[in-house]
Amino acid sequence: MKRTKKYWNEMAGYLSGEMNDEQRRSYLINTEMDHQHNKDIELMKKTWNDFNSNPEEKYKDTGKAWKSLNQRLENEGLLETPTRQLRMHNLNYAMRIAAVILLVLAVGVPSVYYSVNNANNRKGIIEYNASEGIRTVDLPDGSRVFLNEGSRLEYRKDYEMQRNVNLRGEGYFDVMSDPERPFRVNTGKVVVTVLGTSFNVKEVDREGVEVFVESGKVRMDIEDDQNSITLGPGQLCMANGALESKEQDDLNYMAWKTKEFKFVDEPVGNILDVLEKAYHVSVKADQLPVSDMRLTTTYNDQSFDAILNTICTALDMQYEKDGKDYFLKSN
Repeated sequence: MKRTKKYWNEMAGYLSGEMNDEQRRSYLINTEMDHQHNKDIELMKKTWNDFNSNPEEKYKDTGKAWKSLNQRLENEGLLETPTRQLRMHNLNYAMRIAAVILLVLAVGVPSVYYSVNNANNRKGIIEYNASEGIRTVDLPDGSRVFLNEGSRLEYRKDYEMQRNVNLRGEGYFDVMSDPERPFRVNTGKVVVTVLGTSFNVKEVDREGVEVFVESGKVRMDIEDDQNSITLGPGQLCMANGALESKEQDDLNYMAWKTKEFKFVDEPVGNILDVLEKAYHVSVKADQLPVSDMRLTTTYNDQSFDAILNTICTALDMQYEKDGKDYFLKSN
C-alpha cells in the first residue's frame, strides 16, 4: 500500500472513530497483511493515546502542522504520489489528525515506532496504563477501550486467537462483533463475556465490581463460582460476593468518559463530588454550606475550571487553585 495522503488520512479516520463498524472491519481486512502499515498504525495509536490524555493538544495549528508534515513526507520519500490539499470538515477530526502530525514532526517515524514497539511488553503481555486523564486503546480486532485515569489494561500478544483482556480500575468497552470469538474482560473478581456491545466495567472497592451495559448484552460470571447473570441495555450489576442487577438511574454515571453532566435540583456538595471524580481534582469548601445550596444545570464537554466558574458566579463564590486542588470561599 502506497503511503499517500489518502493512506495517512484513512488511518486518521480509523483512529479517530470516524468509520462505522463496516468501514472499520473492511479497513482492517485490507491492511491486515501490510507489514509497513501495521508498523505505522502502532506508531499512530500511541500518538492518539497521548492526545486523549492531553486535550490541550487540540489548540495546535492543524493546517500548519499538516503542511509541514506533507513537506517532510515528500522530502523523506514517504509520500509517493501527490494529492490535493486535505480538506477538514470535522473540527474534532482535524484536531486529532494534528495530534498525530505533531508527534511525527517532533521525533520522526522510525524513532517513535521503536519506542512504542518496546514499551509495556513483558512475557508476551501488552499493557496500557492511564496515568493521567482518559486513555484510548484500540485493540487488534478493532474494538476500542476508554481507560479512566489510574486504570490498567492488559492482553496477550496472541489476543486475536482469544479476545481476552485484564482490567484494573475502570474502562468503557466498544466491542467489535465476532460471534465465533467472544470478548472477555477479567477483573480478577468477575469475568464479563460479550459478542459485540458497549459496556462499562468498574472496580468499586477491593471486592466489588460494577458492570453497566449501554448496548447489546453481556454475561457476568463470578470467578470460582457458578453464579452468572445476563444484562441488557440500561442495566447495571454489582458483584460483591453475589450478583445483583438493577436499572441504572444515575444521570452522570458515564460522565467520566463523556464529560456530559446533568443536575436537577442537586445539592452543590453532590455536584462537586461528581465533578471531582470525573476530572480527578479535589475541591475544598470547608467554610461554606455547599450541602444546603442547590442547582439545576447541565454541562457538555467543558473544562473543570469553566464549570467551577459558572457555579461560583451563580452562588456568589470564588476559588483559588493550587495544581489540582481547588479552595472555595465566599465573595
